[in-house]
Amino acid sequence: MTKLSNPLPKAEVTNTAAVVVSYYPDKDFEKRLTELRKQFASVYWVDNTPGAAVGSRHLNDLDVNYLSQGVNAGLGTALNMGCTAALKDGFEWVVTFDQDSDIAADFLSQQITAWHESVSSTFILGCNYSDGDSVDTPRFRAGDYVVACKTVITSGCLMCLPVWDDLGRFRDDYFIDGIDHEICLRGRSKGLVVARHGRVLMKHRIGERSANYRIFPYLHTPVRKYYSMRNGVRNIIRYAPSEPVWAIRKSATLAWELVIALLLEPDRRKKMSAMFRGLRDGLMSRMGVAPDNLVS
Repeated sequence: MTKLSNPLPKAEVTNTAAVVVSYYPDKDFEKRLTELRKQFASVYWVDNTPGAAVGSRHLNDLDVNYLSQGVNAGLGTALNMGCTAALKDGFEWVVTFDQDSDIAADFLSQQITAWHESVSSTFILGCNYSDGDSVDTPRFRAGDYVVACKTVITSGCLMCLPVWDDLGRFRDDYFIDGIDHEICLRGRSKGLVVARHGRVLMKHRIGERSANYRIFPYLHTPVRKYYSMRNGVRNIIRYAPSEPVWAIRKSATLAWELVIALLLEPDRRKKMSAMFRGLRDGLMSRMGVAPDNLVS
């Protein structure tokens, strides 16, 4: 392992690629790929859709690098596939995306500008985003600022590839959920900086909104509840010594999600069962794909 690429290479438009992961993408996905291709020197599309196959002629039209194992290998594995390919092709930075993220026409240039306004040890930089269809509802205070933070979401995240490689890459065994928080906290434990800026550059959906949005914003399936609880518990156990404030807040969030699932959410019995299974498996460090008997 190197010294976590100190100093970090400078982020530039020419040395930054895009990695986007899909799983049964919707009809607008190819439009999003087209927009990415306009801004990035190279786009790596990692398809987690089981049995998916895209014709070579169609891929030539899209002008992207298509990667697939023909199975749902999990988000961590898919991100690692795309980042590995980008690093092999000589890129030093990537921006990772979910399949449902719509970006501004100047997304990449603004992201690069924000990185140059941050401290030189920033290895991950997130952007501000709107959670839904309107840029008038940003997730964070909108503005021309860069602030250090503990974690950012995967989508719209500018990440230094040599550091990602030095850190040991994304956790494959998490499968989905908490992967972004884990690598941010891992980097912070090595003295690196995670930051976020206030420019609203992306429309992104975290999940299906609930009718009681202000009380509990999103509706997730039992299996997603399982991963959220299990991986959240693992992150708390691992990073509580170095990130006690984050660990306390995350513990409170998981406890609140249990209460909400019990009192307000549909399919509460299935979700509660999945969450308690996730709690147990997290405490016992049972990782990988969720048990087959969990109902998705």
